[in-house]
Amino acid sequence: MRISKGGKVIGDWSVTQIRRSIEEGSLDPTDLYYDEDSSDWLPIATFIAKQAAVKADRDALRPCYCGSGLPFPMCHGDGTQY
Repeated sequence: MRISKGGKVIGDWSVTQIRRSIEEGSLDPTDLYYDEDSSDWLPIATFIAKQAAVKADRDALRPCYCGSGLPFPMCHGDGTQY
């Protein structure tokens, strides 16, 4: 993803690099990234919110069948039952 800080594009960064830089404080929520879906520059805070939504969806508990054909207590779909 292309990242802009202080009005200047500072490079193409991986999601891992972006997350690490946010944690370290070298990227601010007001810095921008280029969103291919909207063809626009958006605040890093928007990226953070999108990543959190994706993680929440991925981590959502759901009925577990885990290949057995029988429902079990809730799980993450990886065979780990709760």
